[in-house]
Amino acid sequence: MSNSRAAFRPIVVGVDGSPLSRDALRWAAVEAELRDCPLDVVYGWQVSTQPRPPGVDLGVAPPLEAYQEAATRRIEQVVAKTLPERLRARVRVHAVHKPPGKALIWFAQDADLLVVGSRTHGRLAGWLLGSVSDEAIENAPCAAVIVRADCVPPFE
Repeated sequence: MSNSRAAFRPIVVGVDGSPLSRDALRWAAVEAELRDCPLDVVYGWQVSTQPRPPGVDLGVAPPLEAYQEAATRRIEQVVAKTLPERLRARVRVHAVHKPPGKALIWFAQDADLLVVGSRTHGRLAGWLLGSVSDEAIENAPCAAVIVRADCVPPFE
């Protein structure tokens, strides 16, 4: 009997730094550990919604590279603050200059699982997802998991 295991393709999780996206990140990291597969942490950003990069004088349009570096640093810090070191070994961080939903769908093309967070709302709105989550789930090329608020216990 062979002891080789079936290889899993990556898990993709959308992270923007919000508490809900951190819950989704924790859930996805544990799942990646169980599957022994890579975890692609994806942050889709646009210049219009990204904070101005530090170190660029006012009145000067920051270069796209400065936004990219700031977005990458931001999401790396979110991962470092959210996950214990043992769960960071499989993590690959991607800050992508695309709308968040499109960035998630693009990365999920080669994934086994897409993980997004979505907050619960009132009775009627509770059936609906946020716009990014909705776009990603509706167009996901793989299986998808929706992580709801407060469903993931914090790490000890």
